Amino acid sequence: MESVGIDSAREAFFGEGRLPVAAVRPPVLQSWIRCVDLGLAQRTLPRLAPIADGDLHVLQQRHEALRRLCRPELEVLAGEARETGSVVILADGDGMILDAIGDLAFASRAAQVALRPGVSWKEASTGTNAIGTAIAERKPVAVHGPEHFFAGHGVLSCACTPIMDPRGAIIGALDISGPSAVGHGHALGMIRMAVDQIEHRLFRQRFDDCRVLRFHGDPAMLGTSREGILVFREDRLVAGNRRGLALVDRHWDALDESLIGQLFEERARHGADLALRLSTGAQAVGRWDTPARGSGGAAPQFEARSAPSGGALAEREAELIASALAEARGNVSKAARSLGIHRSTIHRYLSRQRGA
Repeated sequence: MESVGIDSAREAFFGEGRLPVAAVRPPVLQSWIRCVDLGLAQRTLPRLAPIADGDLHVLQQRHEALRRLCRPELEVLAGEARETGSVVILADGDGMILDAIGDLAFASRAAQVALRPGVSWKEASTGTNAIGTAIAERKPVAVHGPEHFFAGHGVLSCACTPIMDPRGAIIGALDISGPSAVGHGHALGMIRMAVDQIEHRLFRQRFDDCRVLRFHGDPAMLGTSREGILVFREDRLVAGNRRGLALVDRHWDALDESLIGQLFEERARHGADLALRLSTGAQAVGRWDTPARGSGGAAPQFEARSAPSGGALAEREAELIASALAEARGNVSKAARSLGIHRSTIHRYLSRQRGA
């Protein structure tokens, strides 16, 4: 976005109270609105001190499974970050920065605006930014220069993708941040591909009493991070990746609700491969995991904030939802954001409570 255009849009929004819908990308404008509703003032840069070193160590240890899962992509992206004067950042599902590696000179400058481990970059703390806004929107987001809510963050250009577990809970966020004076048009694409790889490895874990289907319209994509994955307990969909849900035209709210017959039908079998007709009418090739492939046990286990892989809500998940609803005073959207899950999961919980 051109500097003059965004500067005029900021004046319209912050100075005149108008919504510059034609000049500001929807995720950014929606974030500005949320930040104003939170009572943030864009001219006053928040003073955010990192948590104590001991507390940061405890936090990193608590998320060691996530850090280990993401390490290969962090190392690869760190090389790119050094070449472009940027840093690659791993945050937890609440937007707290766990690791930041890359160009040391930029990391030093970024620390001056609290872009460093031990600082929360969720919107409520740090306004519109790629990490917090990607978590709030549950999708990849880039925020460039003065698109940041706080004027003091205009020196940054950031791109982030949330990391989803097989049930659609946000377990982390991967980000590249650099100086806004340098073009970073490729950053979001790189981050999205890296997160695809990370999320794909999550499906190495065991899904007890479940069948795992891997499928794609192009047989060459089977076994790669671009394949769609759906997990079924009996005939009910209980988990999946973003690509798998998109291929059958579903979203996370389809979990626990959709049956195999509603998503695809098997038309023919060619050895281990299945010819599928998807609910969209498209053709695909799929393979069911063998028990050995689905039970490798190599994937890390995360905190209870990740929803279970079964069809019924686990007791611990119900406790977390009840606590989040109480803290949010019954606001379902706010509770869902705090847990990193889809609103539909909370609505299903409430329906079960009413029927109990």
